[in-house]
Amino acid sequence: MLLVILAVFVLLLTLWDVFITVFSTQGAGPLSYRWGKWIWAGLLHLHRRRPIHRVLSLAGPFVLLSSILLWYCLIGLALLLIFSVQPDSVVHGSSNAPASLETRYYFINTTLSGLGYGDWVPSAFPWTLLATLGTLAGTAVLTVSLSYVLSVVSAAIDRKKLAQSVFGMGTSVTQVIDNARLSDPRDSLKNHFLTTAGEIDHQRLKHLAYPILAYFHSTSVDFSPAHAVLLLADACFVLQVAAPDRRAPMGVLQVVNSSIHNFAQLHASGATVKQDPDCPAPLLAAAVKQGAAINSEEFKQALAHYLPCRARLLALCRADGWQVG
Repeated sequence: MLLVILAVFVLLLTLWDVFITVFSTQGAGPLSYRWGKWIWAGLLHLHRRRPIHRVLSLAGPFVLLSSILLWYCLIGLALLLIFSVQPDSVVHGSSNAPASLETRYYFINTTLSGLGYGDWVPSAFPWTLLATLGTLAGTAVLTVSLSYVLSVVSAAIDRKKLAQSVFGMGTSVTQVIDNARLSDPRDSLKNHFLTTAGEIDHQRLKHLAYPILAYFHSTSVDFSPAHAVLLLADACFVLQVAAPDRRAPMGVLQVVNSSIHNFAQLHASGATVKQDPDCPAPLLAAAVKQGAAINSEEFKQALAHYLPCRARLLALCRADGWQVG
């Protein structure tokens, strides 16, 4: 009886994890979430001692594949426990000899794969029904796993697309501002800014639906969406505090800043955020270049409002395996 209870618990927990991970828009299931989190935390710990960007770039695909294998292993374990309740639950098709533990394990694998029973078959009802349900569960997990893989890989590509949308305007705050020319109503990248804001919101929602995306690391910082959003956030801050004749339209900044703040919320609310009370030197230099009155009360208030968001973006960069200032 204890084996049955344990088997049902493992099976229901696994199927629930599959359902939440694949179909829910609120994140991964408890097993998949912790599995990926532990692997990524261990790799980041090693990465901070010695950079291993190439290894980190394999973490996402590995977590994705291993999560699916974990589902199969747990379903197989549940079936093995169930078919171990009665010694003659699985018998030889010709001699009716009861299966050993090793043979029962072989039977479970062939059942899950849907390849048929082979020489070993379930003895009678209800074992025949349970074997059929096992095949159904294995086939269902395989089908939804393929759909899940395609969705995650597509979203991982969109991560790089977002980064390139930002870095296409420049690799520094000054370059982004100079190339965007938002202060010029006739010749600016205003539409590109607004499109990028939409991409940021879209990427945030995908990260909420597929937390595994956080483990798809790129070997180049130019493909890091967290770093790209940080650069865009710095540029928007400078455009907000710049000299009046160099400022961007407030409507554009409002839309982009809203998307940036939403993206920053991807950093766990309960996690520690190290916030620098001072404005970083490169950001301060860019603000001065745009004519910002850095000693004014307006600048100080804008900076105090921006720094918490910037600290969260920096934390996202570190969680992505990048140390940026």
